[in-house]
Amino acid sequence: MPPLRGVAIAWSGWPRRDRVAGLLGALTIAVVGVTTVLPRPTIAGLLGLVVLAICLVALYQATVTDTFSPVAVTFWAFVAVWVGFAPLLQIRDRRLPWPDLPLYQHYVTAQVILLFAVCAFWAGYRARVASRPARPRLVRSTPRFQVTVDKAVLMTVVAAVMALVCLPRTGGLAIRFTSRDDLQRAIEQAGLRGGQDLALLGLLSTLPAAMSVVALLLCLLCWRGRVADHPRARLVLLIATGVAVGLNVIYNNPLTANRFSSFSVMLVAALALLAVDRQWWRTLFSVGMLLGLALVYPLANLFRNDRARAHLRLGLDAYYTWDFDGFQQTVNAVHHVHAHGHSWGHHLISALFFWVPRSLWEGKAIPAGNVVAASRGYEFQNLALPFWAEVFLEFGLVGVIVLFFYYGRLARRLDTWVSRADANLATGLATIFAACQIGLLRGPLGAQIPFAGAAFVVLLLSVGLWNGRVGRRARTSVDAPPDPSAAPSTTTPATGRAAE
Repeated sequence: MPPLRGVAIAWSGWPRRDRVAGLLGALTIAVVGVTTVLPRPTIAGLLGLVVLAICLVALYQATVTDTFSPVAVTFWAFVAVWVGFAPLLQIRDRRLPWPDLPLYQHYVTAQVILLFAVCAFWAGYRARVASRPARPRLVRSTPRFQVTVDKAVLMTVVAAVMALVCLPRTGGLAIRFTSRDDLQRAIEQAGLRGGQDLALLGLLSTLPAAMSVVALLLCLLCWRGRVADHPRARLVLLIATGVAVGLNVIYNNPLTANRFSSFSVMLVAALALLAVDRQWWRTLFSVGMLLGLALVYPLANLFRNDRARAHLRLGLDAYYTWDFDGFQQTVNAVHHVHAHGHSWGHHLISALFFWVPRSLWEGKAIPAGNVVAASRGYEFQNLALPFWAEVFLEFGLVGVIVLFFYYGRLARRLDTWVSRADANLATGLATIFAACQIGLLRGPLGAQIPFAGAAFVVLLLSVGLWNGRVGRRARTSVDAPPDPSAAPSTTTPATGRAAE
């Protein structure tokens, strides 16, 4: 039997670790398939099982690589739990999070969209980048876009001043440690929710929160890169780090902040401070992500409000709640496209230009999740919309394949940046993206990009612009022609040292 012999030979050639992982993975998929798909077999359920299997295989590959890959790990862990496992229970029991008329005719299409998205991401992540010939580089006196202690301290000072100015306008300090409902009422009483134009609210609330995250990131990158090489610099950096931690406790605590913002801050701190250079650390990170999303993620409702705490569900019962409505919202997005057609980038462009007030842009779109929920007649419309569903809403299935392929390539590049020991702009950008990725994947982009986008912009300004001035001075000093009137060099050609 040549085929079986070939499989046996290939199996024996695998390392022992891969063989054990393969057996455990196959056993896991078999148990999930028997308990969720087999009792009520459907094509949508089978496709969901395939998605879950792909996620687990890709997650294992991202975990056992030689370098730390947090962007890939967070992507595969979130997809595996949120729209891999949860929909299998919902399809089996015909019990979706939001009560409405079931759209069974769109279940398969929703799963196909997800399947193409994860396959395209996987292909893009594993695609080999064509090697380019190395170009000669000039020697510079300062590293490119380096994170320094003075930049971290300056960003912390600016964030602290911003907090002192904005906190009184948004309810004060004490309101930040009550509940999200109390904070929203204080914001409404301050007149910051006038109609749909939330530009002033973003300036007074979202921007200080994003600046606090960036300040903490820069301080921790300085510690990891051992940038502070003088006792006085270390003392100043220690004080700045304490201030940055305090600002995040105020603005991004789980009592009043969005849970994805709070989780992003914790992930930023872990990724920026820890050097995950050993296999058991990488394994612990991946297992922690899976367990955190499967068990801790629903518990975050304890901090939302009294109604959420009263309806808190634990165990498997949590997968039927609105915390895991990604599959249902993908189905609703398919229904919306059938009824109204594609939006051709309107929501995406509006999300990218979140900083433009609606008073200046009358046609600015509201978050796509609100539009999809409204088309289904939901009273509460501030719902999630998975990234792949939003891309399908905008550009169709071809757009999903193309965008997620290049998304995978971007994730591969970011994973090569995030583990660098030196503290620079690339490391900071990769860390911010890895930390905010779960919120961006959950969507909609119009609701998630303001925080993540503001953090990106602040990081670019705090590290990039200042470096531009320093870099120009460095290049001028390196590339400037020698002064003819200067004294001739007295270095010896053999040693390059000055003659004594």
